[in-house]
Amino acid sequence: MFLVAKELMGLPGMPATAKGIREALGKQAGNAPALMRKREGTKAFEYHIDCLPAEAREVVRQRHYTSVLEQTGCKSVDVPVNRSKALKPSNELEIMRQCPALVTREVSALNAKQKSVADARALLALEVLRLRDAGMSRLAAVQFIVDGSRDGTLPDHIMDAALIANARKGSSRKGVGKSSLQEWVSIYQETESSVERLIMLAPGYHKAKKPEEIFWMMDFLQHYRIWKRPTVAEAYEKFEAEWERVYAGNDAMLAALPSIHAVRRELKKLPVIHRERFRRTGSAWRSLNPFVRRDWSQMPVNAVWVGDGHGMKMRAFNPETGNTFKPEVTFVMDAGQRFIVGWSLALSENVVAVSDALRHGISRHGIPLIYYSDNGGGEKNKVLDAEITGILPRLGIEHHTGIPGNPQGRGVIERPNKDVPRKIARGFESYCGKDADGETVRLQDRIIQSAVKAFHTGKDLTKRQVSMMEKVPTWEQLLSAIESEVERYNNRPHSELPRMANGEHYSPAAYRSKLLKEQGEDMVIDYLSQEELHEMFRPEIIRTVDRGEVRLFNNLYFANELKFEHGNEVRVCYDIHDPNSVIVRRMDGSFICDALWDGNKVDAFPKPVIQMYREKRVKGRIARGQEKILDAQRELQPVLEHKPENGINELLREAQKEAEGIYLYETERADSNKKNGTHHN
Repeated sequence: MFLVAKELMGLPGMPATAKGIREALGKQAGNAPALMRKREGTKAFEYHIDCLPAEAREVVRQRHYTSVLEQTGCKSVDVPVNRSKALKPSNELEIMRQCPALVTREVSALNAKQKSVADARALLALEVLRLRDAGMSRLAAVQFIVDGSRDGTLPDHIMDAALIANARKGSSRKGVGKSSLQEWVSIYQETESSVERLIMLAPGYHKAKKPEEIFWMMDFLQHYRIWKRPTVAEAYEKFEAEWERVYAGNDAMLAALPSIHAVRRELKKLPVIHRERFRRTGSAWRSLNPFVRRDWSQMPVNAVWVGDGHGMKMRAFNPETGNTFKPEVTFVMDAGQRFIVGWSLALSENVVAVSDALRHGISRHGIPLIYYSDNGGGEKNKVLDAEITGILPRLGIEHHTGIPGNPQGRGVIERPNKDVPRKIARGFESYCGKDADGETVRLQDRIIQSAVKAFHTGKDLTKRQVSMMEKVPTWEQLLSAIESEVERYNNRPHSELPRMANGEHYSPAAYRSKLLKEQGEDMVIDYLSQEELHEMFRPEIIRTVDRGEVRLFNNLYFANELKFEHGNEVRVCYDIHDPNSVIVRRMDGSFICDALWDGNKVDAFPKPVIQMYREKRVKGRIARGQEKILDAQRELQPVLEHKPENGINELLREAQKEAEGIYLYETERADSNKKNGTHHN
């Protein structure tokens, strides 16, 4: 190592000026080329470090080594390692080189803390090798790093690595040990790859025991993992009693009984799927297991429809009985576009609701290829699936059902089937979901029930009861709310659908329209004719005909054909989405007629007659108004000569106008004229 005079100023044992340093070092070197030479590119002379006094020489070396450590960008020159002189690889390293699968397993088992410690140790070992390449011996370099880590004189990044490499707790433990650093350097030199280095330099840690390795765990789980889902305290009580019974007289085993705190601590370490085994079954257990996610994005329009029903957490008026009930809404969705094609409202999920929801969707959007549903009574029955006579086989629709108790298979509709009814129900004051205040729900329910009972018994309702009854929606109000919410759902962005050019997700309706345009020529939607829709299944109620009328949901439906069925029971088929008409059939199913809502209601008088009288009245009011305007204008004109005869005639005409009126019958007009003393014909 050579230095010029200016670099040696201020060192102990050296002259104070650069000239004095040059003279002193010149005498010490004796003009020997090995100790004194001209620095390349300059006129200055530089002197070897051996010309310096011992004290100054040590300071120069420490300064040089520190500068080497601070140069983080420098790389250590690889010095060939003589394997004959180096330490032999450990047995573990030899086994890993022979079995690559073991290397993968060991690396996968390392956690983040172990990897950070291994990296820190590798950095310290590398710095030792860099100091050795700079001229230090290995032992001196190791001692230099050890002393600097304890004194805090090393660069910041090396100090941080020294703190991490310790892998020990305690503020009093500073720096790294000499023997530890020597070992890390040896391992660094022995390893051939970064993966080997990571495995060999990583510290060990206490691995959690497996459940089967804890001698008492399986005995406790026998009391904890049962379908009754006991608490830890309840299971531990039975576990303790059995332990004392089995090991009675064995003091060692009785003393080994774990405390409830130890049980809780070890139980928390178990995976949830292991801890909840046998405590959950069916869909609850499957919800913890891995699953297969269905990809609906490739489905064309009307490829697969998914249907399901959901109870609404609210109360509404039953259109049949007048009582309140919790309705059941059934939705049918085109899975590929998340588009709700049809829906129905019923007292409970049954074949009527499912069939009506299907009919509603088919009437508006055509026939699907596949209908996918659960295996419930409302979805799987003869009305839908019977050969030839079933609704789905008749229309050529394949019906696929999911595994019983596995709603995850129809997850595409499970989420909207909860959210949409919930938003509808929360829009009414009769909402009674779990998240509502329980006391308020109970109070409202009690008042509603008392009001319904008073109404049926003919008692007067209190103001409180009347107010509460107004909060319960009617059947028509609920239908309108469902229609609005379904429309809103179909036209808002859906996170499961692709994005548009502006970055926003498609709405179900927009995405369906897009696919219809893209598949226009290839995708032909099969719509039913009016005759086919007329004969398609509808919900029905038995009613008795009364003089050509049938009553349904407080509405009267009339047809002339029903006059022959007076007093007979008939089957009234209705559509909750279109109340304008119903289909009336005999009890054997034969068609009678289509009855219209208020089909026999006519005006008390023909509209043209009423219109004529209305126009006449309007003309009279206009004439009287004009006369008042003329009277007001006359007040501004000069007073004219009085002519009594004109005034009398005017008064007579005014009296005649006031006497005339609008009469529905000629006899009323004659009677009025008699009273007024006039007899105009």
